[in-house]
Amino acid sequence: MKPLGIIVNPKANRGGAEIIGEQVFEAFAKAGIAVINLSAATALEAKKKAEELIRSQEISALVAVGGDGTTQLCAGIAVPNQIPLGIIPAGSGNDQARELNIDLTNIPAAVKNILDSLDAPKRVDAMKVSVSGKEIWSIGSISAGFDALCATRANSLRWPKGPNSYIAALLLELPSFKAIEYHLDVDGEKRVIEAMLCGVANVKNFGGGMMISPNSNITDGELEVFILHKVSRARLLRIFPTVYKGNHLRFPEVEIFKAKSIKISNENYPVTCDGELVGNAPFSTEVHPGALRLLTR
Repeated sequence: MKPLGIIVNPKANRGGAEIIGEQVFEAFAKAGIAVINLSAATALEAKKKAEELIRSQEISALVAVGGDGTTQLCAGIAVPNQIPLGIIPAGSGNDQARELNIDLTNIPAAVKNILDSLDAPKRVDAMKVSVSGKEIWSIGSISAGFDALCATRANSLRWPKGPNSYIAALLLELPSFKAIEYHLDVDGEKRVIEAMLCGVANVKNFGGGMMISPNSNITDGELEVFILHKVSRARLLRIFPTVYKGNHLRFPEVEIFKAKSIKISNENYPVTCDGELVGNAPFSTEVHPGALRLLTR
């Protein structure tokens, strides 16, 4: 078997991923699996290195060591080149690893999950996103609104770390936030709504464990559009804690429905995809069933 190409994002989880990356290389070496370190100073450089080795057929698969943003980077390499992708969670959110039931704290177990599936990668759906003049491949979620503002603020906070940074960001953003007018084009059907947030999910969780779309299935060939319609700040604070167990669906202001393609427009709010700021609204996305081969059981 040809070596695996590994991309470590040393900045993920405020630098914690670098230590995990060392453990990953040790685990593969112990298992007798050859690897090539494709990590670089920038994401663009890492992508270039990976694509060069793919073209020269020097690697058989990619492994992303980082958070959801690192997985997004590697999905953007793996899908167009039809090369399998493995995930080692080392970020602050790790929502895509949660979807796949990958152990978030046991690195040897996460490596074993990849090794056990080398001969039979799992086909999962991917989202093709168009935003701010570029295209992105993702297996996670994308949104533009209050949640995007919170994610952007959370990424800038020095404390607290991990999923708690999103909660802190929400409390900081909430006092000045107002409902947004969204223009939706869902599978050709147009709608105009006033909402606190509106986004698209391919997985159940976002924001570091919030079960925003509890019925999402990464292999069903469909996306889920999630909407929190206009509510008061007090009502939002009541609904928010229930999202961690998916109990927010009982509130009438919450709407979730399936779609294959959607365009979302508003007044140029920031867009976050997999927790990463990727541009500004509008954005569009469509599902590509089975487009990504994942090294997971």
